[in-house]
Amino acid sequence: MSVKIVGYYQLPTQREPQLVDFQEVFDRSFMRKYTRFRTFDKFLSGGKFQIASQADFEALPEETMDDHVRRTTKFSSWQEMLDTATDKYVLHQQKVWSDGSE
Repeated sequence: MSVKIVGYYQLPTQREPQLVDFQEVFDRSFMRKYTRFRTFDKFLSGGKFQIASQADFEALPEETMDDHVRRTTKFSSWQEMLDTATDKYVLHQQKVWSDGSE
């Protein structure tokens, strides 16, 4: 599949939301810890979703995504999974920015 899926997040101190690749937000460490899949691509493939573009991903019914999340992850909804991954991503980025390294 390997379609680039992106989303936005905004810290309270930022004026503009930041565009971020879901492969970074849902990195291998996150996916292994919380799901049955190694990558976000495999997570989507496991749901048998036909994702060929960002628009396809955005058109997925939330109920369908929630069902897949409940069956294959430690989360009860897509929103909970997204929020947790985003929080972890932001914390990591803040650490990188404060350390000045990656």
